Amino acid sequence: MKKHGLLKTAFCLHDDSIFLYPFTKKELYSECYLRWMNDPIVTKTLGRLDYLMPVTRKKLIAYYHNLDFQYTIFLAIYHLEKDGNEKKFIGTLKILDMDFIARRASIGIMIGDRASWGKNFATRAIGIASNYIFDVLGFRKITAGYIANNVGMEKAFLKNGFQIEARFKEHLIFDGKFVDHVFVCKFRDNL
Repeated sequence: MKKHGLLKTAFCLHDDSIFLYPFTKKELYSECYLRWMNDPIVTKTLGRLDYLMPVTRKKLIAYYHNLDFQYTIFLAIYHLEKDGNEKKFIGTLKILDMDFIARRASIGIMIGDRASWGKNFATRAIGIASNYIFDVLGFRKITAGYIANNVGMEKAFLKNGFQIEARFKEHLIFDGKFVDHVFVCKFRDNL
C-alpha cells in the first residue's frame, strides 16, 4: 500500500464544523466503522452486495490495504459537536480514480452515523472535497454515482452544482428490486 504524498503530512480540509482528515488506523479499528459496515440500512445504499453480508474487521482491513493510494485519497468525515469541544467520526469520503492527465476524479461518500443523516453533512463534505479537487489539485471534472432511490445523496450532489450525466436503468439491486444507478458530474467551469 503506497500512501498518497498528501497524506504523509498533517492534512485537514474543513469548514466551520465539518472536518475531512486522512482515514487512518484509528478509524479503521473503530467500533463505529465496523458497526456502520454491518448496518444494512447504511450499506444497502452503497450498491455493493458484498457489504450486505456480515463484514469482519479482517475484510475492512484488507479493503483498506488494497486501496491504490497513488490515485485515491481516503478521508474520515468528522463533525464538531455543538459544545465545540469534541469531533465525532460520522462517515468517510474518498477522492478516487484520480486522473492527473485528464484532470478528473470521482467522489465516493458514506455517512455511516445514521444520527447524522438529514443534517447537510454530506452536502458540506462534498463541497469541501470539490473545492479541494478544483482549487488544489487543479482538476477540471468531478464525477460520482449513487443508487437512484438515495434521495439524500441526490440532494447533496445537486446542491453542490453537480448535474446528472447518465442513468443506468435497473443496474443495481436495492431491497430485492432492480434500481437505477445515477451518475453525476461537475466541471470546474460550473463554479
